[in-house]
Amino acid sequence: MSSVEDRLQAVKTVSGVPPVLPVQLERRDMGTAPTEPSTSEPIRPVHVRRWMRRYVRNLFMTDAVIIAAMMLLSQSLRFDDLWDVTVAKPGDVAISYWALTILLTATWLIALAIWGAWDHKVVGEGPSEYKRVISASLYLFGFVAIVCYLLQFDVARGYLALALPLGLSGVMAGRWVWRQLLREHRKVGGYMNSVLIIGDGRSASALARRLRQQSASGYRVVGLCVPDDQVAAYTEHSEFPVLGGFTDFTGAIDRSAANTVAVSSSTRFTPEHVRQLGWRLEGTGIRLCLAPSLTDVAGPRIHVKPVAGLPLLVVEEPTFKGPKLVAKTVLDLVIAVIGVTALSPVFLAVAAAIKITDRGPVFFRQERVGRGGQTFRVWKFRSMRVGADKAVSQAKQAAGQSGAVFYKSADDARITKIGRFIRKTSIDELPQLFNVLSLQMSIVGPRPLVPGEGAEVGNFLERRMLVKPGITGLWQVSGRSDVSAEERIRLDFYYVENWSVASDLTIIAKTVKTVLAKQGAY
Repeated sequence: MSSVEDRLQAVKTVSGVPPVLPVQLERRDMGTAPTEPSTSEPIRPVHVRRWMRRYVRNLFMTDAVIIAAMMLLSQSLRFDDLWDVTVAKPGDVAISYWALTILLTATWLIALAIWGAWDHKVVGEGPSEYKRVISASLYLFGFVAIVCYLLQFDVARGYLALALPLGLSGVMAGRWVWRQLLREHRKVGGYMNSVLIIGDGRSASALARRLRQQSASGYRVVGLCVPDDQVAAYTEHSEFPVLGGFTDFTGAIDRSAANTVAVSSSTRFTPEHVRQLGWRLEGTGIRLCLAPSLTDVAGPRIHVKPVAGLPLLVVEEPTFKGPKLVAKTVLDLVIAVIGVTALSPVFLAVAAAIKITDRGPVFFRQERVGRGGQTFRVWKFRSMRVGADKAVSQAKQAAGQSGAVFYKSADDARITKIGRFIRKTSIDELPQLFNVLSLQMSIVGPRPLVPGEGAEVGNFLERRMLVKPGITGLWQVSGRSDVSAEERIRLDFYYVENWSVASDLTIIAKTVKTVLAKQGAY
């Protein structure tokens, strides 16, 4: 034991204060004794992963090159003579724009560093990373504008007006590219953060399975730490290694070599235990995460509010009306008008191909359930034989999917030759733009249900009816037809609870990428 720990123990002994007083008080209040966590053994520090250091270094170099290039581009676009341009100031002071470009480039990088844009905890995380980049850039140029005004530097407004959007968009694009590369590595198990999950066996296992399903999140579960009386059972039956019980959580952390510890919901790992864990992890480089028993709620709806010394999670209500809905409707109509106008030659070509090859009707009309439970007839290019909708049971049986909730098969014999092409490219869905113009559907939303499918989505049906169904949606950009029925229902539910105009734009962009890649299409 170190001298500091000796003195601390001496103080505790002399004062008569037991080492973990709050936990003992809780024992009297609750009537049942929670498992006492280990507090004696130190936790070995972990170093930043080599891949993370390399990733941050590459990110910094990319940012520096892009900012320098965009600053030079702004200077060249604003001035015809790059070599003889100065910033005038009352008096005899004159500064070359070359010096100003170098100064702004360096200052921009410093601002990004101050805002933590290269912090190991946020790089590759997406929204939080982009938010820091945007904040640093806007504050920097606001500061530059104030300084120029106060010191009466006559800086060309066009120069700054070009530098900010060019530099910011360039940095964001560069980080997006690096993030896509990171996601590709993570799909094959590389560039992952190792996480140890502490909690009751059931909640810890559920969190572990969720993280395993979402490999793009960048967490690999290396083990569980469960209550002592559950160690034997979960060691034998759990699909994840059990590295110890609550009384030896420090040993479990050391054995796991994890750089992240996640605490799932547990009545036996109390708030005082979490506080002790946080203290023990200080200075080790191991990140502590708390996973509340709250699922499928997006970050923008969650706020931390300190109340009576407690960090309360405030969950905002989902938005189903008001300005956001108006903005979504306007976006839908604009995209639908542009889409119908621009794609009219495609519509004519597909219609002619269907008529020539099959001689049946061009469009397939089917009743679907929309917002508020109102039914409407959806528009689609016909991709199957006439009357195929009446032979669904036989098709399910032939494909061995008699009990399938949402049936789709790549080898469905009902699909025509031209139908196979338009389904592969999702062209068969384009006529639904007319449903959008009729305000029956949205561009983005949950899949429109066929009457009678409501029982398959259970209690979610009522929530689903709060929004319009969409041409594309969250599950369509997450694997399309390859996504399981349960995951489709969950993703649709997540969208309904957390939709925003920004998320719609993201899904639309991902839809284009998914369609071009022909992922899960049949």
